[in-house]
Amino acid sequence: MAVELSNDSTCNSSSEYKHTTYAVVYSLVFIFGLLGNGSALYVFCKLSVKNRLSTIILINLAVSDLIFILALPLRIGYYMRELWSQSGGGGSGRGGSTGLRPHTEREVDVLDLACRVSTYLFYISMYCSIYFLMALSVCRYLVLSGRLRHQNRVYCRRVRLLCAAIWTFVVTINVAYVAAVGGFRVKARGCFEPSGADTWNFLYGVNTLAVVAGFSLPLVLVLACYALMIRHVLAARAGRRMRDVALICLVLTVFCLCFLPYHVQRTLHLAYSREPAPCETRVQLERSVVATLCLAVANSVLDPLIFLFVGNGFLQAVRKTLAAAVTGGHWPWGKGDGFSSSSRGTTCSPTPPSPHAQQQPLVFVQPPSPKQDRGDDGDSTAL
Repeated sequence: MAVELSNDSTCNSSSEYKHTTYAVVYSLVFIFGLLGNGSALYVFCKLSVKNRLSTIILINLAVSDLIFILALPLRIGYYMRELWSQSGGGGSGRGGSTGLRPHTEREVDVLDLACRVSTYLFYISMYCSIYFLMALSVCRYLVLSGRLRHQNRVYCRRVRLLCAAIWTFVVTINVAYVAAVGGFRVKARGCFEPSGADTWNFLYGVNTLAVVAGFSLPLVLVLACYALMIRHVLAARAGRRMRDVALICLVLTVFCLCFLPYHVQRTLHLAYSREPAPCETRVQLERSVVATLCLAVANSVLDPLIFLFVGNGFLQAVRKTLAAAVTGGHWPWGKGDGFSSSSRGTTCSPTPPSPHAQQQPLVFVQPPSPKQDRGDDGDSTAL
């Protein structure tokens, strides 16, 4: 699916440019993606209210990003090895001064196998991210429209089942795809380089299914939800309106900047790969693979920005952590300083009363308004 045009003796593009770009971009994505998603996962699991619809979805989104990010060092090692081989490795021959035989002569190449595994994990991560962003958008619309009036264990259980169904569907489809293209052969050479007209035709059919079911339908559903949300967003308070607008802009940016160019380019790439194409066209398509694939991988870095605006307790945890680092005060994960109690909205499970609260005198407070009960006010009841 993320394929590359194979070179021949009459039409060669610069593999060094491709490998250098991938190595640099993937290294940056690994650093910033690991920091962003790792920090978000820690905050969601330790410092914020975990039993919320948005938090459940965002935890799964962070996990899907980390699955690919943690496999990136293997892929970076593959590209660094290719660059080392192209430069001669400080000696004569492909193996250079390392004493290794060329990887095309070895029976099993660990880096080739690792690169293929990383490629399949990329597919899983990308399509899980697409479906989780779709689920987040649908939940947000249902809350704003009043169709989700209360958050209870039933809704949380349903969202967890939805996330499990997404994982099962995406992983099953990718395993079937790997089996169909013979990806389980550990002795196969290269990262992912199909050959033969039958393979290209099969990949074109798989790509058509992936574009329709894995990208187009989720995008249409996201756009429909945001179109229906407009009047609810305009009627909201200024603070929450900014939050909703930020969510809409960030999700659409991820779809249009990361996923859309990749799927369009991949479709054109596979269409030209099925039949002989002019050399100039092939070179341009191969260069466009590099650009769009790097944009698709950058999704793992942009997702943490969504956590800032949607994740319950995430921004508060970041602020208190930074304040503690500057002032030398207590860290937010210290005893009795969690963020679960900072939320004033309805969660999936009621918070048990504090023992000290029983010793306090009775105070009469105004009951929450119906607007707050149905999740139309403030950050805590939004999702």
